[in-house]
Amino acid sequence: MLRSSFRYARLRSAALLTLALSAFLAVSGCRNPGNTFDMSRHAAQWAAAKTAARQELAQVPPPLKSAYLAIDREAQWKNPYLSIEQNMIQLRIYLPDENASPVDRGGLTRMRSARKQVVNVRLAELPQALSSLPDGAWPYGRVVAIGREKETPQNRAWFPNHLAIAVHALQDMGVVVDDWNHPAAMP
Repeated sequence: MLRSSFRYARLRSAALLTLALSAFLAVSGCRNPGNTFDMSRHAAQWAAAKTAARQELAQVPPPLKSAYLAIDREAQWKNPYLSIEQNMIQLRIYLPDENASPVDRGGLTRMRSARKQVVNVRLAELPQALSSLPDGAWPYGRVVAIGREKETPQNRAWFPNHLAIAVHALQDMGVVVDDWNHPAAMP
């Protein structure tokens, strides 16, 4: 009974943390119009944010290639998933199922979609967002999948640049990137 209540408290605190982070980012995300992927005006702050995140993320174990390399669909992915948009990054987090019992796994009371959290962040907020994630959000270790919803004529112009900036930032933070944007990796 005590163990069950502890698990519930951990899950609840992770959900509250995600909700608080979402609210903070939603409020602060409306102040800076323009290209949110251009960090040249804030280079010192940007470097400091990535360094701080790198120190926090060092607590997450290195990635286990054997656990994630064969996965190429978001429905199977358990670590954070980033979708690059024109003015933001959509961060999808999959919290673990804290109930070890096989009863109703994947059923109505324990759906995977209920544990999915979606947060829209600007590039400047990505280091803080990743370093704030609970430990349970990193079952494969310090690796994220990165992609886009689908290729369109509109996003062909800006996507390669935004992807390169995001990947470079993730690498600066010590996060391994599993890039799903290459034709061989697309489902």
